[in-house]
Amino acid sequence: MKSPVINLRKVGAMLERHELDSKISVMAKTLLSYCAARTSNQFDAEDLAQTIILEIYKSADKLRDEKAFYGFMWAIAGNVYKGWCKDKARHKEFALPENAFYIDDLFGNEEDTLYLLRRELTLLSEKYRKAVILYYIENMSCSNISTRLSISESMVKYLLFKSRQILKEGMNMQRNYGSQSYNPRELSIAFWGNGANRYYHLGDSKISQNILFACYNDKLTAEQISLEIGVSLPYMEDKLNKLLENGLIKKDGNRYYTNIVIFTKDFTNEVGVKTAALRERIADILQKTIAEHEPEVRAIGFVGSDMNNQTFRWQMTSFVLYRAVIDILQSKINVVYPRDKFGTECFIWGSEKGNESYWLSQFGFGISSVLNAAGDYVQFMDFPINGEMVHPYYFNRKNVTNIFLDIAKGATEEFSENDKVVAADMVRKGYVLLDESGLAVNTPVFTAEQYQKLKDVFSSAAEHISNEAETLMEVVTKIMKNHMPVHLKKLAHDMAYLRLFEDAISAPVSILCEEKYLLPYNGSGMLPTTYIVLKNKA
Repeated sequence: MKSPVINLRKVGAMLERHELDSKISVMAKTLLSYCAARTSNQFDAEDLAQTIILEIYKSADKLRDEKAFYGFMWAIAGNVYKGWCKDKARHKEFALPENAFYIDDLFGNEEDTLYLLRRELTLLSEKYRKAVILYYIENMSCSNISTRLSISESMVKYLLFKSRQILKEGMNMQRNYGSQSYNPRELSIAFWGNGANRYYHLGDSKISQNILFACYNDKLTAEQISLEIGVSLPYMEDKLNKLLENGLIKKDGNRYYTNIVIFTKDFTNEVGVKTAALRERIADILQKTIAEHEPEVRAIGFVGSDMNNQTFRWQMTSFVLYRAVIDILQSKINVVYPRDKFGTECFIWGSEKGNESYWLSQFGFGISSVLNAAGDYVQFMDFPINGEMVHPYYFNRKNVTNIFLDIAKGATEEFSENDKVVAADMVRKGYVLLDESGLAVNTPVFTAEQYQKLKDVFSSAAEHISNEAETLMEVVTKIMKNHMPVHLKKLAHDMAYLRLFEDAISAPVSILCEEKYLLPYNGSGMLPTTYIVLKNKA
């Protein structure tokens, strides 16, 4: 018999760990004989002996005199045996019959009994459920089950014994399905940070979405989650494990809890009511300042400065909001990115679908800056005003960005055949124009100096909007703390900043569209929310 591994540097004042190991090794056979004389089979004897040895290791720090070891050992053996006898008597009714192969033999075959049994089987965790199915349904012996599951035969017997106990206890309980079983909720998983988004598809399944909702405010066992969402454990366990593996949920003992903030319907509705005036104010600042500075902006003379009026409004709205919320405010408040379990600095959160949310409206917002080795970059403030948000996903490929920026600089002479194929695809998508003079990007193009002039023109307006957004953020932080579990409250302030993409960017844009100041892009003319900045124009 092997001694259990206990992490102790020193197990007693007078007894070192190696000495304890030696003494137990010498007495192991004697202890096993002691147990065999008091039990009915070898399995029980070994089980009892292991329990006694484990208790000796656990209690060894109480031993102060090495000479008292044997009396100490037999005292523990006697106490453990007494407890074992009591436990055996208490569970005697659950003893496993030698020839009990069929579930009906154990529980009867009345219709209501079978219904209860089937219900409890759906709530049985995987390790127990497999043993029950193989033994009772597939009529496999304990020996064969042991081989199939790669566990000891004694463990198979324990799982069957424990399963019978769990099933009987469960059948005597009244269980009620939760509201999510008939009224499931939906959410989308969002990501903001460095590195690849490995979380995007984790929320694709409605089961995964409802697991996250079920244990958002309460720590629940797998069985409780199963009842709450109305999905049996066999169909839910892989989703649960995947969420656990990726850190979207955590486990405390046998209970699970959600580890990301969720923007729920109730939260979003309250934010909408309490920040309406601030959103309107931001929209009003944008409209007035863009009209006021239009002549000055066009006079900068960048490529595309003669764009039509609607494109001009979209471009300047995107530019000012980016300056205010991303450049200025983010630097001012020093957003701290938490690290996920893979070491990536990022925020991951969920947003409930079905609410009146600007984030999920037709003006949902995406943002991306794609830089090349020369320091030139493409900037997106991507609202799906032309049907869908595609620009960031298209240009995130490095070779595509380099070709696009080369076209902006007029550096197309050395294009390979592959480069020409990519350029032709850009022409088809409307990102690049082809005329007699050659290829030209269908976006405004700024030199670094021109871009700085644009910043200077709108500096006052960007600061003003940044201050309004900061006030909005504080309001949202207070609301959020009332709608999130305690262990996530530390994220409230920074998560409120992320909400500004909706509250201070998408919402004002939606207001301007409702007022017909901004009109939907019809696919013609210059791209409305994308521009290029060249560090050194060729």
